[in-house]
Amino acid sequence: METEIKAKPKSKGTLVILIAASVVFLLALIPGVYAAMMSVMMFDAPGSAEKISVVGFFYSMVSFPVLCVLSNVSWLFYGLKKNTLAVIAALSPLLSFIAIAIFASAM
Repeated sequence: METEIKAKPKSKGTLVILIAASVVFLLALIPGVYAAMMSVMMFDAPGSAEKISVVGFFYSMVSFPVLCVLSNVSWLFYGLKKNTLAVIAALSPLLSFIAIAIFASAM
């Protein structure tokens, strides 16, 4: 008696999200690296290193290129048929955008 193990099918919607996120964040990586390199200049003003909003804005700017590169881990999750984790990993650079908006409005 044979038992068949049915694999969870790969979702077509997940594939579209992963492809779109990979293209968008790959294109955003180049200006993101440049902005991260220039974000050190925020600490030129005296006393700016003590402001929570400036420090948070700095770390959110620096984390964006890192999250863009790490979002490619989503393809491993997709290959393992973990679609929800794949989408979360692919869209993780959006967390930096949210943090940038929050800290920029507080400055």
